[in-house]
Amino acid sequence: MIKTKRIYDPKEDADGTRILITRKWPPGQEKDNFDEWIKDLSPEEDTHNKWEDSKRTEEDWKRYTVKFYPQMKETKAVDKIEELRQRSKKGETITLLCYCEPGDHCHRYIVKSMIEGSSTVVESD
Repeated sequence: MIKTKRIYDPKEDADGTRILITRKWPPGQEKDNFDEWIKDLSPEEDTHNKWEDSKRTEEDWKRYTVKFYPQMKETKAVDKIEELRQRSKKGETITLLCYCEPGDHCHRYIVKSMIEGSSTVVESD
């Protein structure tokens, strides 16, 4: 099972393995708030900055995804996605962590859909 959550949300037993998928360390967080850190599943800095500087409209989100999807087709990202897919298939619960608020457009939903092998991005925490 693949879940998504904010890094700032409380740690729960039901989270399983908590994996941070940001490029930068989350302010105010200790290492014991997550189990793994996979930077390869986060957007490149330029892509992230353009999103942060945008008005965050649907059109901005489309531009972001056009940049982000190819980044997830790079070898390191593909390998990590496949590894997480296999771990999930074996019954491991994995929670993908990022900074974004629930319901906001966020790359963790895209990564979740890729791990699950889904072509539709579902945005729910």
